[in-house]
Amino acid sequence: MLVGLLLCLTAYVAGEEYYAGVLKSPKAMLTLFNNFKAEEHQSFPSAENRFRFRVFRKTVKFIASENAQHNGYESGLNFFADLTDEERQQYLGVNMSSFIPPPSSDYDGRIMSDYDGRIMAPAAAPSKKSWVEAGAVTRVKNQGSCGSCWTFGASASLETFYKSTSGVLRAFSEQELLDCTYESTSGKDGCKGGWPSNCFDYAKAGHLASEKDYGYRAKDNKCRNSNYKTALIAMKVTGFVSVPTNEPAFIQALSGGALAVAFQVTNKFSMYKKGIFKDMTCKGRINHAVTAVAYTPVYILVKNSWGGKWGDRGFVKFTRGYDNCGLLTYASHPTVAATSTKDTNSADIATNYDADDENTPTDAPDPNPNCFDQAGDCTKAYCQWEDFSKRMCAKTCNHCHNEEDGTEDSGDCPPGTVRCKDGQCKHVHMC
Repeated sequence: MLVGLLLCLTAYVAGEEYYAGVLKSPKAMLTLFNNFKAEEHQSFPSAENRFRFRVFRKTVKFIASENAQHNGYESGLNFFADLTDEERQQYLGVNMSSFIPPPSSDYDGRIMSDYDGRIMAPAAAPSKKSWVEAGAVTRVKNQGSCGSCWTFGASASLETFYKSTSGVLRAFSEQELLDCTYESTSGKDGCKGGWPSNCFDYAKAGHLASEKDYGYRAKDNKCRNSNYKTALIAMKVTGFVSVPTNEPAFIQALSGGALAVAFQVTNKFSMYKKGIFKDMTCKGRINHAVTAVAYTPVYILVKNSWGGKWGDRGFVKFTRGYDNCGLLTYASHPTVAATSTKDTNSADIATNYDADDENTPTDAPDPNPNCFDQAGDCTKAYCQWEDFSKRMCAKTCNHCHNEEDGTEDSGDCPPGTVRCKDGQCKHVHMC
């Protein structure tokens, strides 16, 4: 049974020729849909199954059309494939009400200013810079269906600045930012949006726990920062900078540290698989926050928060020379200073992403005692098939994530799903 499923799963990761061909055969489309559901651990009542099939077919048609244009990037199936446009909105989440436009004179190639207006001369930006190669970017994380992208965009920027300042890579708690940044704002649900620079303002108070201590729950809960010690040991946050809206300013700022950025997600972006991405179809509003972590003369590398199975192992390469739906318009980063205290704790693990190696595996999850095999006859022999081993034989093949219990897991479940109380991985609205 396992071998048969493995053969079927090859269709799930097929290239553009397969997607174009499968549209010509109702039987092939149904097979692809069933294989997709097996890969994503999905099961629907008959009426919903018919509805999901129609949504899925529409997505496959979109992917085939995108790939046929040969625009320099590839689209492919992922956990968005059977979701409606409204359901996809759950995985976004920014609120521009806190956006502070930058002064028009900053970052003009000669001068830059920090948040309180002081002028300083920057060093010339190198032709390329990678905070990934510098070991200053943590593993790809997964926000799930909580619109908390703004916390992930900010935390990844803070993590890079902390590594540069202290020499230690630290994975900070997005859950603390989610719980505490807007705690004093009555009735505000951070899962329905926020703004990255508000996280920098929150961190100015001097407290931000580690992700390991204050784990992510994908819900806006009561602030519990007093229960955990701060991981901001060797660095203090003094404010933030809103980067002026042009590419030279953006690159200048990115050469100094990772940037929290916001832009508009379209269907093109949602179904991105790999390659150098360009999107000129934006007509709506900014709706998602991510982190720019590297650049070359050709592209800007961005870390997303939809897990390592989305996109290019959780990353996306945006082509240079285009605004790409606002990517260059809403960038910010913290201003920081070193403290007199050295961080002597063990460093957290950096991402193993290699921008030049498409065969680099996604970030390996941490062991978790609550993880189990979906299939009943797993052996080490099945671990040679990475996609399969991470789903059906996660425990046997050491592909488990940390979690606090078995009810809200976004680790060993596929990206975009959680473990429901019945033990099954499903989209959150299905639990």
